[in-house]
Amino acid sequence: MKLSVASAKSVFFSLLLGASIAAEADDKCDVELGHGLIITDSVIRILDNGQTRVQINNDNQLLVRGMWVELNEQETQVLQEYAKGIRDTVPELVNLATDGVNLGLSAIEQVVEGMSDSNPEVLKTQLQYVERALMDKFKRGEDFYYIAPQSLSKIDDFFTKEISGKIHSAVHGSLGAILVSVGDAFKSREGNIESRFSDMGQRMEIISKEIDKSLQQKAAQLEVKANEYCECLNTLDETEKRLQVIVPSLAAFDLVQIRS
Repeated sequence: MKLSVASAKSVFFSLLLGASIAAEADDKCDVELGHGLIITDSVIRILDNGQTRVQINNDNQLLVRGMWVELNEQETQVLQEYAKGIRDTVPELVNLATDGVNLGLSAIEQVVEGMSDSNPEVLKTQLQYVERALMDKFKRGEDFYYIAPQSLSKIDDFFTKEISGKIHSAVHGSLGAILVSVGDAFKSREGNIESRFSDMGQRMEIISKEIDKSLQQKAAQLEVKANEYCECLNTLDETEKRLQVIVPSLAAFDLVQIRS
């Protein structure tokens, strides 16, 4: 099998397109997070414009606008339910989101490594912008999780449109450097250039199948979780309403918003 430079480019972009498409759930749960959240082992913070407005310590102590709110035993139980609902949902959602994008970026790097001995620096720089876009919405560290205010029913759009678009822009913008790198690598090696492209095409085909398999598993996982989140978030919304009756000042920082 012989593979020309044009054919190699075609295979390359076909792989990128396949890697950036995720399956969307047929039924979406129309839920929005009205505020950002930071979650650690001992603290939950609800943010408004980057400032902590609501803080829950150890799932049983509440501060609103920095003021301590005294709760009786029954009221504390509602607060604990609310904190548990947040912890049961948000960290896993952040994990799924960041794992999904890291998978996509890893796939791009594998493709480029299959074409040359090193990744062009311009591609690395562009992919850093993709990572920053992700971190604006989802972020995790060794001891915390962060999620920005956003529509959870449009997470698919974030990945299939915004992140996918940034990945394509990164690759298109660095294509020249990639091809130069490939050409230089071929010049420094012995053997027929056509056979080198043929070998590259075969390697890319193998990588493509593995990426497709991983993405199909990820899409199925996200679809299942989307349905689970809908039920959990509806329950969390009901708990939040009960807590707002107890502490009316919390209504100004309504976290879970269900759209009919």
